[in-house]
Amino acid sequence: MPTVTVTVGCLVAWWIATVLIGSPQPVLAPTGVLLSVTATAYSTLVQAVQQTIAVLVGLAAAIGFVQVFGTSAATMAILVAVALVVSRTVGIPWQNTQAPITALLVFALGREYGMARLFDIVIGAVVGATLILVIPPRHVGRAIKDMADLADNLADLCSELAEGVRQPWTAHQAQKWLARARRLSIRLRSAHESAERANESLRFTLRRARTRQRLRRIMQAVACLEHACLQLRGVARALADLAAGVRGLPGQHETSSFPQVFADLLDAVGKAYACFEQLLVVPGNGEDLLRLRAAVAEGEHLERAARRQLAEIDPHSPLWTLYGALLEDCVQLRYEVDPDGGPHRDAILPRAREQAAWFTSRRRH
Repeated sequence: MPTVTVTVGCLVAWWIATVLIGSPQPVLAPTGVLLSVTATAYSTLVQAVQQTIAVLVGLAAAIGFVQVFGTSAATMAILVAVALVVSRTVGIPWQNTQAPITALLVFALGREYGMARLFDIVIGAVVGATLILVIPPRHVGRAIKDMADLADNLADLCSELAEGVRQPWTAHQAQKWLARARRLSIRLRSAHESAERANESLRFTLRRARTRQRLRRIMQAVACLEHACLQLRGVARALADLAAGVRGLPGQHETSSFPQVFADLLDAVGKAYACFEQLLVVPGNGEDLLRLRAAVAEGEHLERAARRQLAEIDPHSPLWTLYGALLEDCVQLRYEVDPDGGPHRDAILPRAREQAAWFTSRRRH
């Protein structure tokens, strides 16, 4: 929540309630701002409408029940239940309890309080929604940072796996790698939420056209890293299965014979994602794009070498199946981040491509 925007909104709402309207409970107007302002302009408008409807429901229910049934514990209980049911019926989320709260306050303090609460909540909602539209919070930059952090974590794990399999490893070690790969899913969910907030933040804002290209890059990066997390989990799972000796695999005493080409391949994939992370942070850097292309080309070369080694293994051996799956996961990891032949080319800015072409031309001459 933007602190300055909310603070200014509370001051404006207080001034309107005290100076222009003369409300007896002006503190409710800033409360309306606090209840309405959320992460984006769109969600703030939705929240403001929901808060107003909820207060109306609670006010109407309380006035009607008190006039018909009077005030008692039974009336209070029925009133709360009715306010909750009506709130859900008109589509107010279950987290929003303004209807029963308003009903209880009107039940205890009288109709005059209810009308004051309604006016002040409306003032606060209108002020909060107006300010968040005029000064929308910036979520695109935060989303890009989350993407870059996730790409950096992917690169680190690839490098750790590459270093780990260059020598015999234990089942315990492999389980730690697998646990770390699974934790990437948590970071991925956070990155997804950032991307969704960035997407929603463009609705009802004046800067939508200028930020659309950045948002397109974010969504492409999300898709790329989502697929990469799944593939890297597959790699970690294969290494854990090999060390554990499941499904007829030889177990950790045979990890010393693990093909070293896979270590080199994982290292190349790690370099690629490290370059991708830099391109998210500094999107127009042609040097990073050239390094990404070099890492992808290195990965392709190592994939061919891995296939040649795989052809020498008995196809009926459990190792042949495991190494084949491991190779395909590595191929997919490399493909996802390929800036030219991959599926997420829009994650790279045209400016970076132009700069990379200029660097290449300059080196040739």
